Amino acid sequence: MAQEIDGKIYQVADLEEIRRQQLDVLQKDAGNADAIVELVCADALLCEEYIMDFGPSWKNAALCREIAKYIPAIIEDEEKWVMAGNVCHRARMALYDHPRLSLRLMELEREAIEGVGDDRAEDLEMGIDPLNAEITRYALNIMAADQKRFDDIEEDGHLRKDPIEWTAEYEEVIAEADEKAHALLADEPRGMGFCFVYWPTLQRILFQDYGIRWRSPAEMNPGVIFD
Repeated sequence: MAQEIDGKIYQVADLEEIRRQQLDVLQKDAGNADAIVELVCADALLCEEYIMDFGPSWKNAALCREIAKYIPAIIEDEEKWVMAGNVCHRARMALYDHPRLSLRLMELEREAIEGVGDDRAEDLEMGIDPLNAEITRYALNIMAADQKRFDDIEEDGHLRKDPIEWTAEYEEVIAEADEKAHALLADEPRGMGFCFVYWPTLQRILFQDYGIRWRSPAEMNPGVIFD
């Protein structure tokens, strides 16, 4: 896949190189606003690329942490509010199984867009009201998970998820476990049916390496056909 920016096509390798270049700049000049903008935009675009076709989505947590680290420095600039908010939104939409990190990105997104006027509201990926509702839902679900009140966790959508996915223990290890699972399945074709070899592999890794008992989407949704 590729991303088009200002009429120019960027491949994943191009975005990764842009990221490396901007990190080099920021090592010498930590407050360089232009470098921060280039970096966080590249990070968000990479997040979107890495979830395509069973790609290395485990890398997205580190990219989102990088966004959360650098983007506060440019939120103070009114001209960058919309861009900063949309970067946070697009990155978190490509971030799976990290509710606390997602909540942090939502809080930064809200900080960036809460001052945006009606004249630019249509440029936002998400408006302030639905964003506030999502922040509340995440905060309550995280609190419920921390207190082991799993029955109080509010589902999003029609498919049920194992509520263990809201716990800090799961969030801390899932990226590493996901990477291990994909490494073990490197020779498996990515396509229809891949989930049926991926889920048992991830399940085994989570239990054997981390002591976490996780139920797959197939187990949580009996009768639902997955491809």
